[in-house]
Amino acid sequence: MKTFDNEWILEAFAGRPTFFTKRMFGGLAAYLHDRQMLVLVEPTKTGRWKWHGVLVCTGFEHHASIQDDFPALKPHRVLRKWLFIDSIHEEFESTMEAVAKHVAGNDPRFGVLPGSPKPRTRKHIGARRREPDHRERRRS
Repeated sequence: MKTFDNEWILEAFAGRPTFFTKRMFGGLAAYLHDRQMLVLVEPTKTGRWKWHGVLVCTGFEHHASIQDDFPALKPHRVLRKWLFIDSIHEEFESTMEAVAKHVAGNDPRFGVLPGSPKPRTRKHIGARRREPDHRERRRS
């Protein structure tokens, strides 16, 4: 499995019973306290995006408060509901160490509840009605 440059951030969550990771957007999502907390992102091989840093999962209502405490975090230019810090930012390591401590301490401003999968609806464009097979036909 691919390792990510910034996996050191997740060491703050090691050994906690609710901690796990999962692939997401070509990155590595970190879950703790039953919430999705962070997504480590790196440029994709396909060039779909060139992000290299950490998405901090939160709601719009917490942006101002979190940014007061961590001014290096900014709304992501594509995923605006989450905050982001690029790995080349001069305050990247110190910011992410402090964010990880808040996340590990279950700060309610951080994290989003993972959504349940939405049911897929099938479009039946031009679909024909199924013909009953020979066992279903009524005999007269």
